[in-house]
This record gives sequence, C-alpha cells and structure tokens, in this order.
Amino acid sequence: MQEQMINTEEIDRPLADFPVNIWEDPLISFSCLDPDSESNEEKVSSLKETVREMLMASSKEGPIENIKFIDTLCRLGVSYHFEGEIFSQLETMFSCHGFMQMMMIRDNEFDLYTVSLVFQVFRQFGYKLVVDVFYKFKNKDGKFKEHLAEDAIGLLCLYEAAHWSTHGEDILDEALVFSRSHLEGLTYQSSPHMSNRIKNALKHSYPRGISRIETRQFISYYEKEDLHDQTLLEFAKIDFNILQMLHRKELGQVFRWYKDLGLDSKLPYARNRTVESYLWAVGAYFEPCYSQARINLAIVVILLTLVDDTYDAYGTIEELEPFTNALIMWNPSGMEGLPESMKYLHQVLLDFYGKIEEEMEREGRPGCGLFAKQSMIVTAKAYLQEAKWLSQDYVATFNEYKENGVYSSSYLALLTGSILGMVDEGTLDVFKWLSTFPPLLVNSALIGRLCGDIASCEFEHKRNHVGTSIDCYMKQYGISWEKAEEEVKIMALDSWKSLNQELMTRDHSFPFPIVMRFLNLSRVVEVFYKDTDIFTQPELMKHHVVSLFLNNISI
Repeated sequence: MQEQMINTEEIDRPLADFPVNIWEDPLISFSCLDPDSESNEEKVSSLKETVREMLMASSKEGPIENIKFIDTLCRLGVSYHFEGEIFSQLETMFSCHGFMQMMMIRDNEFDLYTVSLVFQVFRQFGYKLVVDVFYKFKNKDGKFKEHLAEDAIGLLCLYEAAHWSTHGEDILDEALVFSRSHLEGLTYQSSPHMSNRIKNALKHSYPRGISRIETRQFISYYEKEDLHDQTLLEFAKIDFNILQMLHRKELGQVFRWYKDLGLDSKLPYARNRTVESYLWAVGAYFEPCYSQARINLAIVVILLTLVDDTYDAYGTIEELEPFTNALIMWNPSGMEGLPESMKYLHQVLLDFYGKIEEEMEREGRPGCGLFAKQSMIVTAKAYLQEAKWLSQDYVATFNEYKENGVYSSSYLALLTGSILGMVDEGTLDVFKWLSTFPPLLVNSALIGRLCGDIASCEFEHKRNHVGTSIDCYMKQYGISWEKAEEEVKIMALDSWKSLNQELMTRDHSFPFPIVMRFLNLSRVVEVFYKDTDIFTQPELMKHHVVSLFLNNISI
C-alpha cells in the first residue's frame, strides 16, 4: 500500500533552484593535445637536475638561504620533485639547537620577512618552531613596532605565518590583526604586482589556499621580481604546463564516466559539478603520482554531491528511510516503490564501490574496500538525521547539530576517497584509523561543516531546509543571526588551530602524504566556502577553472 502511495501521490519535494552546469563538454573545452609535450618532458628533466644542484648548493650557503630557496620551490609548485632532500635539510636544521637560538637572539640580523618566512616553512612541513621568535618585534608596551607597518613584504609574510597558529599562541593572533590591518592600506602604495599579491593573500592566504591556484598566481608574481632566477622560472612554467595536460586528460576520464552513466537525465534535480569536483581532487593532490587517486576522488565528490542533493533537495522522509536502509544493507533489496532516480543512484554507488573494492584486492589491499563503503553509509545516515529533523520541523541544539555535523560534513567519505588511489600509503591500518574519527578527521570535518554553513546559509534559507549551525546556535542561546554567525566563525578558526596542532604532532603513525590530505582538503573548503558557496555557484569558480585547466603559461 505504501509503495502505491509513493508512486501515485503528488509529492511536495524540497527542490532547490541550483545554478546550471556551465561546462557543457569538457572533452572539447579542455583539449589534451600538446604538440610540444615531448620536448617539454626533456626540458623539465634537464632543468630538474639543475634545480636539484641549486637546492643542494643553497644548503651550503647557510640555513637561511636554504630555507628561502625551499620556500620559493614550494610557491612555484615544484617542491614535490625534491621532497626527500627538503625533509632531510629541514630535519637537520630543526634538530640544531644553535639554529633555534640564533633565530631568537640575533635581533639585528634577521628582519620580519626572514623570521616569518623561516617560521612558516618549518610549520608547513610539520615542524613546530616556537613563537618566541616574534617577541623581538614588539615594543615594551607589548605591541608590534609601528615601523613594521611600512614593510610590505615583511607584513605579508607575517600575515601568512600567523595562519599556522595553534591554541594559546596569542602573539600570532595579534600578528594576524596587526598585519591584516596594515596590509589593507599598503595595497594602494605598493607596485602593481605586489599590490595584486597582497589583495589575493587577503582573500585567500597562502597557507590556506589550493596549491595549484597559489602556484599559478605566484609564477606571475615571481616573474615580475627583479631578482628572480630564470632557470627556476622556466622549470616552474614547463612543469605547470606538463601537469596541466595530465589534469586535462584526467578530467576527460571523469567526464566520460559521468556522461556514460547519463546522470544528468537520470537525476535532473541534482547539481552537475563534474569540473568543480575534479578541481576539488586537484586541491587534494596535484602531483603526477596521484593521477588515479585524483580520478577516484573526483568521482567520490560527484557521488557525494548527488547523494547530498537526493537527501537535501529531492527525497521525502518516507523515501529516504528505505533508501538509507538499502545502503546500509549494501544491496538492491528494499528499493521497491522508490523513485527511479533513487534506484539508479543506489546502483551507481554499488557499482563504483564494488569496482574499487576489486581493484584494491588486486593491489594487495584486501579489506580496504569495506571501509570505503562504510564511509558512504556513515555519511548517508547523517544526511538522514538532518532529513528527520526537517520533517519534524525540529531545530537541533547546537551540540546535537555539531555532533551529527562531523558525519554530515562527508569528511570521512572524502578522506577515505582521497586515500583509495594511494596504493603505497593507503594501507588497511590507515582506513581502520580513519574509521575511529581521530582528532585530525574531527577538526577537518568541523572546518568543512561550519564553513559550509556560513557560506551557504543564505541560499539554503530560500527553501524549506534543515537548520544550519547558525540557526541552531541562534535559537539555543537566544542571540541575533549576526552574533551567531560570528560565534560559528570563531569556532571554525578554533578548529583550524586544532588542525594545525595535529599536523605538527611529530609522532604520527602514518606517512606525511597521508597527513597532508587533511590539510589539503581543508584548504579546498577554505577556498570553495570562504565568502560564498562557489561550488554550488560555478560562475564564481570559473576563473580558477580557466587558469588551471584552459590557459597554459607562456614560456
């Protein structure tokens, strides 16, 4: 009887007015043909050895020159070629007590730029350099010296360094406020390329930016610097273009998967964000060794988007409960009477994760596929909880919402998806560890949930939608929307501090590439949801897509 009612009754669905897909055919837009590919491969191979020699030579010039060179390699997007050498050099310096003393005592030798740069490089590689190095830049009254406000590059580096703060490091909170306030004024007093660099940093700071976007921007800054190294610049440009061709090829594969399944016609209520999902995967890792991992993750993001829209902008509670139960059982039973779109999505999920499980078995990683499936089930159950709240017209307490939000953020599925294709690092132990929701995962999930709510709440309020974290906080504490939003933003920043602390815990049981997924996926959220939801509003993301995948860099 229920089956007949679902099929015949006029159903009031919470449909959303999502902007349409703006990339009609990436296979045409993003051509993979490159007549210079062979010569570029030869050039980059030769230049790579030259740059390696330059890196080793910089270590002989002293620790400061060595760190500055490492920073340039990172910003130009080529440090991945020399990870072994870089970690070895930083480990040697960080372990040297004399170097740390030198950074804190020699007041006149190291300016704000140098100290901030050294601090940032160490922390971004997981070494917790102490904040004491910044105290010499304060007056006796405890405030930063005013003359520092005239040092544009020093302030910019201090601003970036302050984003690596952890709890209790008040001086970095003060540094962030001080540097940001003065940088806003310096945008009108600096050279055009420096002014542009400052504006971009204030919009998305380097430590929280998507690596490829930051690299594309920095190459243009670096080229305009009087003292740039031509060999480094050429190496970075050619390397970027080679990777761009690889990324185009991968994007084509993702698009073919989506198109062959006819998902636009089968799920017309859902967002088609194929290109944007692939950019999400590039944000997680851009290096060539993660090619298959990127394709897998892009598909996981697409599937999560389709599942999210099914719960959030299509299904009724009477449909979503059996749909969720069928996912928990991980077989087609129990789908009788549900809309064809939901049946189809369910089968797509079973097929994709079934294929992934078979691949992982062949790779000698038995049991890992089970955790991949479980990550999707955990996410679906959290989506169902939100659907129940909506159907009951219930605004959860903030703690209830936050607890469920760790799961509904989809971060378990995202992080699990990011490790599927990491054959060497993605062991069964890693997947088991993820399933326990360690602090790294919880903090990443909270960043995702809270930032997503802040960015999308205005759009969500245009239709019948479950209360966001801001709604829940506002109702529970009886405060204004503006005050609740401010408090949620502070919580998101606190989660960033907790994540930074976890990233700089040196006793992780798993390799650095695994730990970096947490940071990089949080960076994607920071960019996609900083001011508004540019994942849902693809026109706002268009310039990133064009610069990364359409326009190559002129050599």
